[in-house]
Amino acid sequence: MQNNFSILAIDPGSSKWGWAIVDNQSIVIAHGINRVEELDKSVAELHKEYSFKCIILGNLTGSKEYYRCLSSNFSHLTIDFIDESNSTLEARKVYFEFNPPKGLWKLIPLSFQSPSEDYDDYTAIVLARRYLKVSQ
Repeated sequence: MQNNFSILAIDPGSSKWGWAIVDNQSIVIAHGINRVEELDKSVAELHKEYSFKCIILGNLTGSKEYYRCLSSNFSHLTIDFIDESNSTLEARKVYFEFNPPKGLWKLIPLSFQSPSEDYDDYTAIVLARRYLKVSQ
């Protein structure tokens, strides 16, 4: 593998998609959530800004449609699938790594808490880390 590179991981959904730019050391560079209608435009903007070498797609909801769209518009990039099983549960843990509970919430076990916002982007972080672990 190259020494320094980044990937774009996507958690595809029916109305929105989570994304994360992660480097080869599993360090999260950026992440967010976008609407499906913005897929092409957003990926182009992200590639311009971060120059990732490949796109990783979760293999469940809508992944075939995402692949079709991305492969026709970004044929110069490698697009790989990664198993999405249990990634949402794992993403809750990652969410709380980035956003630790404050105040009295610290006393309540994380297993009893849910993120207060959409966290599809944290699922994309999970997918990126899985991909990097498998490919090393």
